[in-house]
Amino acid sequence: MVLHSTRLAIRPWTFHDDELTDEWPPYNDPLEPLWNLPRPAGLGSDIWSLFDGSSTRRTWAVDHPNGRLIGRISLRDIDPRKAQARLGITLAAPYLGQGFGSEALALFLDFYFTNLGFELMVLDVAAPNRRAVRTYERLGFSFVGSDWRVADSRFDQRVLGSPHYHSLQRYFRQGQYGTYVEFYEMQLAKNDWFRPR
Repeated sequence: MVLHSTRLAIRPWTFHDDELTDEWPPYNDPLEPLWNLPRPAGLGSDIWSLFDGSSTRRTWAVDHPNGRLIGRISLRDIDPRKAQARLGITLAAPYLGQGFGSEALALFLDFYFTNLGFELMVLDVAAPNRRAVRTYERLGFSFVGSDWRVADSRFDQRVLGSPHYHSLQRYFRQGQYGTYVEFYEMQLAKNDWFRPR
């Protein structure tokens, strides 16, 4: 199975893709540690990929027309009884802000609801990741709740003092275990995806 859009292809994830993601350049956004979690230390590529072979998790690669791997789409918490799964998406830093995420998700959502037979997609997204939140909203996802999570230890909360990030301060608070960040829970039903917009 390979899916194609104007600029992208989506195909099943392979062991080799883990090695390719290790070559992606680092992200320059100081908020990135809030939503791009590191892989568990000490796990080789082959071991890490085995997790994607479970019945509760599946992963696909997003390829640029030049053949370069530029992203990953994953489903976790797959629940056949409820016909739903939880979405995850990551794009390599050089490909952010160019519409690749929206294009990949639109292509994948058609496949998810039609070929895979799901009725509902859920996701959680860091509220300060405004680009991602706007993308999900444009695609039809609706807000269903939020919760507060301890920020990753790699996050330097001093960046919140910068005027550039002032508008994001409402998504952070101090708590018993340090800095907490708000995460949104969002969902998209099959009927809503196929409803004319």
